[in-house]
Amino acid sequence: MKENKWIKVLDYFFVTRPMLFFPGWNTLIAGYLVASNKNNLFQSLYSEFSFWVPEVVLAMVIFMTAMGSCFIFNQLADIESDVKNKKLFLIGEKYVNRRIALIESIILSLISLFMSLFFDLTYMLTVLLFLVITGYFYNFHPLQLKNRPYWGIILNSLMGWLAFTLGWLIIDGVSISFIIKSMPYIFHNAALCLLTTIPDECGDKSTGKLTFCVRFGRKKTILISGLLYSISLILSFVIMDQFIVTLNLVLLYWVVYMVLSRTTSSAVKTIKMAIFFFSILICLKFPSYLLLMVTIFYLSKYYYKIRFDFNYPSFRGE
Repeated sequence: MKENKWIKVLDYFFVTRPMLFFPGWNTLIAGYLVASNKNNLFQSLYSEFSFWVPEVVLAMVIFMTAMGSCFIFNQLADIESDVKNKKLFLIGEKYVNRRIALIESIILSLISLFMSLFFDLTYMLTVLLFLVITGYFYNFHPLQLKNRPYWGIILNSLMGWLAFTLGWLIIDGVSISFIIKSMPYIFHNAALCLLTTIPDECGDKSTGKLTFCVRFGRKKTILISGLLYSISLILSFVIMDQFIVTLNLVLLYWVVYMVLSRTTSSAVKTIKMAIFFFSILICLKFPSYLLLMVTIFYLSKYYYKIRFDFNYPSFRGE
């Protein structure tokens, strides 16, 4: 492990879990594309490349600070189980001071709320709702809903829905059309959220956490995830959303393999492929998004290799 002072400073950036910004960003941008009727993938390849839209960039920065804040709160609440699961060890193994991490999280929350006022009060209240649900209700007593199997999945799905909402609100207000068009994304997100409980099953069980996978087991969790994915696929065809239809069809191979094999590695691979292909589809609408993906991916890879001699991130099912 390297002790370079400059690389240690990056601990306070990577404790925000930047690789997990992409699922949130992807869903936010999808909300924007659906609201603006720009979710026709193949038409846009020839008619309207969009490299940057200022409002979308601002929304991404706002959501990045909100997500980073909540990811730190989550680690502060999960120190024991994260250490046993051999992941998210920056706080648990004292590379990042707990008190400073808490201060960083609070500052990021305040920044996200302040910047959201550049849109309007509704946008700020939506960000506040995300922070309260994701940062507090999900992690801490008296609710600590992540340790309640059904509530944990409901809240994870709601987090994804709020990400979609933040993209939609750039263009339009909440309406019946919004609810209908967001449904495939909600079920898609719920399917993936279920899978995220599988790799941590042993560590969660040993620390008394009652996640969906701990409660119902890996095989049943995978089957239910496959069912939620199927609902998303059907709904995406019903409302003819080309974006989510394409994503679900591309992901079909990995989901079928996962349901047949019902292994932890296949579940992890499905999660990674879903995030990767979602990001690639976003790049068809925002080509410069690819530069952001590559930059954060290889910066993360370099940081974890130099700092901890650890191969992360990777596309392997681990």
